[in-house]
Parts: sequence; C-alpha cells; structure tokens
Amino acid sequence: MNSDIPGALARPLGALTGWQERRAKELMIRDMGNCIRISEVAERCNLSRSHFSRAFKKITGHSPQGWLMRIKIEKAKSLLITAMAITEVAHECGFNDHSHFTRTFNRLEGVTPRAWRSALDHAITNNGSLMPEIDQDISNRMILNHAPHSLQKAQAQELHP
Repeated sequence: MNSDIPGALARPLGALTGWQERRAKELMIRDMGNCIRISEVAERCNLSRSHFSRAFKKITGHSPQGWLMRIKIEKAKSLLITAMAITEVAHECGFNDHSHFTRTFNRLEGVTPRAWRSALDHAITNNGSLMPEIDQDISNRMILNHAPHSLQKAQAQELHP
C-alpha cells in the first residue's frame, strides 16, 4: 500500500495517486457529453492508457468507461426528478440517442427511465408529499430510499401493462 500524504488512508499498490484520480474524474465529468478519449485522460495523468485503466479500476472498482457510464446515469436520475423530457435528459447526460440511453439505464438500474420516473412519482404521492418541483441537488440516495418497492411495481406494470 502507498499514499500521497503521510497518515492518509493507504491506496493499493499500482492504483492512481490522489492527484491522478482527481484529475481523471474531473476531466471525464467535465467532458461528459464530448466523448473524451481514455487515452487523453491517461496522458493528462502521465500514464499509458493500459496502466491508467488498470490503476483506475483498482481505485474505483470500475473501468474508466464503466465509471463514467455510472456517473452519467446518476446525473440522469437527478434530471429525471424534474419535468425535463427523457430525450432531453439523455442528451444532457451525453447520450446521442434516446434508445441507447434507455438500454444503458435499464442495464444499470434494472428499469427504464420512464419506469424509474413513474416509480418516483408514485413514491412521492404515497408518502403524502406531492412536490411540484424537487430541487436538483436532492441526494439520489434519499430518492432511492423511497423508490425500491415502487420500482418493482413499475417494472411489473411495464412487463404486463
């Protein structure tokens, strides 16, 4: 194990250093919709692409592409609590088309964006808090605490309309 700062939590050997992790994540998030190349991120971290990918996975548990996809879906979930159209949400999160967004969201969340939004609306209604607008900064964790049962119902309704 190693660390950038004495006394800080140790990082696994071969993992990104603290500054490399911060720079990589910052670059990927900043250019979320512009399809930044992993080789560009690796270069900015002074690493080869292959070493960067291995080191990134040691820290995050995901490949750089997989981590970025999860970040995009988290951003999408925060936008789905607004009245923004699903197609606009997809575009805002860096997806070129609605279909790819829906497939990716379904693969990672287990339901479609429409079903997720419906389940959230249902959870809010059943909790007695009809909120016409929800602040975008609301924690996704708070939303998910209310939604799991409703997500299952929405998924069942989607399969058997």
